[in-house]
Amino acid sequence: MKPLRSMTGFGSAQGELSERLVASVRLAAVNARFLEVSLRVVPRLDVDELETAARRVLGEALDRGRVLLTVELRSAGRADAALQLHWEVADALMSALQRRPSGLELAPLSLRDLLALPGFAEGGTLALTDEERTALLAIIAQGRDALVVEREREAAALMPGIRAVIAELVAFHGWIKGANDEVAAALLGRLRERLARLLEGATVPEERIVVEAGLLADRADVSEEVERLGAHLAHLDALLTGGGQVGKKLDFLLQELLREVNTTASKCREVGMGERVVAAKSALEKLREQFANLE
Repeated sequence: MKPLRSMTGFGSAQGELSERLVASVRLAAVNARFLEVSLRVVPRLDVDELETAARRVLGEALDRGRVLLTVELRSAGRADAALQLHWEVADALMSALQRRPSGLELAPLSLRDLLALPGFAEGGTLALTDEERTALLAIIAQGRDALVVEREREAAALMPGIRAVIAELVAFHGWIKGANDEVAAALLGRLRERLARLLEGATVPEERIVVEAGLLADRADVSEEVERLGAHLAHLDALLTGGGQVGKKLDFLLQELLREVNTTASKCREVGMGERVVAAKSALEKLREQFANLE
């Protein structure tokens, strides 16, 4: 059994790439229908090849979600990091900021802000060796694994609420199953009352009444819908218990559950299902919102 995962969460890792460079990696994930990866590197460098490799690393453990991957590179302090910083660019920026309108307050500039400033780091780019690129991908994998742990923790926190909502649907299924067993007798009684009012005491053959009631009961019979509803609920429980990446399957199963509830309501109006159907649809909508967070 695999644990369920949400699609939101954070992960981070850091480590040395070489004697000259250290990398810090941060991953932030939100909901998305497919896996979408955006890469940001500070200081800037050519990320096309790196982004493709990073996506492959993330795809080894992630199936869905929009992931922002931020990589920060800095000197390891033991060797020249091959980065020339142009402090005159920062001086020019500070001089320009001194001329800002009075009353306009700005947050203090950080090194991260300066590294993102065009011209501050020489060429604004940095080339990684093959060994450094390999080490960076290994650190990205560590951050990915931390993100997975966080996603599993969030999914576990959702489960008590999900189980409570499913219990409401199980109760609805049990009620409609019992109501369906009683529908024939209820329709026969209503038919007798209507005929008595319409015919004002005239006699109608009992056989005819029974036949008409049977036809009405057949149109209102929801045995098949009740059976499918029970099967869908059992499948829902199996998916949640089995865990893993089941978000798309859960989305489809919710559509099937809603279809059976709607069909049952349209066929069995005489049983007085109004409030119960509204409650069942509300429960399904709650599940849709919660399942939207699952991978």
